[in-house]
Amino acid sequence: YWAYINLGKLAGWHDSKRNGRVGWERLWEGWFMLQTILEGYLLAQSLDL
Repeated sequence: YWAYINLGKLAGWHDSKRNGRVGWERLWEGWFMLQTILEGYLLAQSLDL
């Protein structure tokens, strides 16, 4: 449940209808945002500074 809510929040979902449901589009956007963040993290880790 926590992952479902947080993926929605990454995509800008605010539960304005107070029903606790994240739509599929927001979940998908949140998933891609998480992938982008993870890719950036892994890229930063691979740099030898």
